[in-house]
Amino acid sequence: MAGVAERAAERVTSVPAYHPGRPSPGPAAGKLSSNEAPLGPSPAVRAALSASLSAVNRYPEQGRAVEALAAYAGVTADRLILTNGSDELCYLVADVLLGPGRVAVVGEPCYQIDATASLLSGAAVRRVPLRPDGGHDLGAMAKAAAGASVVWLPSPHNPTGAVCDTAELGRFLDEVPEDCLVVLDEAYRAFSDEKVRPGSLHLLARHPNLLVQRTLSKDWALAGLRVGYGLASAPLVGALSRARPPFSVNALALAAIEAGVASEAWRDMSVALVRTERARLESALGALGVEYFPSQANFVTARLDVEALAPALAASGTVIRSGADLGIPGWARISIGWPPQMAVLRSALYSVLAPATTTGTTRKGR
Repeated sequence: MAGVAERAAERVTSVPAYHPGRPSPGPAAGKLSSNEAPLGPSPAVRAALSASLSAVNRYPEQGRAVEALAAYAGVTADRLILTNGSDELCYLVADVLLGPGRVAVVGEPCYQIDATASLLSGAAVRRVPLRPDGGHDLGAMAKAAAGASVVWLPSPHNPTGAVCDTAELGRFLDEVPEDCLVVLDEAYRAFSDEKVRPGSLHLLARHPNLLVQRTLSKDWALAGLRVGYGLASAPLVGALSRARPPFSVNALALAAIEAGVASEAWRDMSVALVRTERARLESALGALGVEYFPSQANFVTARLDVEALAPALAASGTVIRSGADLGIPGWARISIGWPPQMAVLRSALYSVLAPATTTGTTRKGR
């Protein structure tokens, strides 16, 4: 008879281990491997966190934070579920809607937690290859949704930064069966151009089988506090909430939400900085002849030999994310940091790659 450890190992044998972005080996440039916000949270959020420390002996009460976040998102409180990071929402969806004999659909490569939550539930995973431009093949995903229970759809996508065309997204949602949930993950929405952002509230009104997933880790800069939320119909929010562990969002995170809803100017400044530095990085990659996916997120994914870059990156104290961790070996995902970090990174790239451009033909980013 198999022991406990053996039975546990058998259960997770098909689930790949998650490898977080490595920390920086030095202070000169820093960690550009985890898509974190370079400026951190607003002064108002920092003050609220300090003021709330005296109450951490009490269980958190989320009512005010939910009301504030729902008003910010443009929905009523019964249509918002608050979670411990957006990843908790992935596991809640899998717990409630997936399981043995059911099917989840993902892009390939996908956001790893979507596949992990699906596999742990016992569901089968249908993988639909991305298009050459790094975007989802929505036509193929709609076909794959036949007989499926959940479609995971990050837009902008991680790890490519590509966004779904709004017209194609509308047609896709019209084609997906009504008994299949579509999870539209908008973790990086704030960094995308306004013209490519879907009208999420309009889509929610038209499609009861849609759940919009968001996080406060990126433009709100609360990655360390683990706050996410979902927008959906009240009945679906109610069902997911019954599976959610009590008090999964801590008191400090709730205080940060209440202060953060009024910190729009700080978020706008932070997002503008990221967009400016993203454009500079893409320009440098293009000048160096490096292929990359034009990004609508707070990172850029490029065809780079991480091992060849390792000495120059290590010397500058910089860490980027190997594409091998993300299902795209031969590529690297570079998070956008604050300007001094990015200047050091570009210098390291030029020190290794610039000599090659003098004898070769520069390739444009695709």
